[in-house]
Amino acid sequence: MQRPTLLEGILVALTASLVAGPLVFGLRLVLGVSMAWKAGIVILAYAYIVYLLAQSSRTAGRTTFAVLSLLVLLASLMFEVRWPAMALIAVALIWGLRAYAYSQSFVVTLLHGGLCLLGLSAALWAYAHSSSIALASWSFFLMQAAFVLVPPRLARRTLAAGGIAGAQEVDGFVLAHQAAQKALGRLRTRAVPGA
Repeated sequence: MQRPTLLEGILVALTASLVAGPLVFGLRLVLGVSMAWKAGIVILAYAYIVYLLAQSSRTAGRTTFAVLSLLVLLASLMFEVRWPAMALIAVALIWGLRAYAYSQSFVVTLLHGGLCLLGLSAALWAYAHSSSIALASWSFFLMQAAFVLVPPRLARRTLAAGGIAGAQEVDGFVLAHQAAQKALGRLRTRAVPGA
């Protein structure tokens, strides 16, 4: 599989926002108000986790992560964890999945965690101002769509073996030094007129 695109993430956010309202309403009829919110969070979070796992290029541990995340979500539902804690558990699972499947450095993992918390903050803000579960879901999942803009690794490039210092980390000084060396080399090889 290839990495999800921003457009796919926006479509997932749109789908989640369209499904969230009727889902919570239907669950209210069956489970009651408090349990409906929690079950809605579990269903939306797990659906998003399955989507991310399906799009991931990592195949090892995919089924294990899916089963463990389902067990954690169901256990938090069974032990009647309050819905804010349930939301934090769901966000932590999404963050853990993206750290496992979509990042290759600690800095990128932290960026994914920040994006998850920013999405949760946006969802809470949207719900506080509109009382709309659809707008809250849209806000959260739209922020999550931006995770594709975070590269899998944030590390410095290395110079090619033919560079000044093969496998040396590239920074501004090394690039400028290399450019200066090349310019001096070109000046030396040019024939001076009248010499």
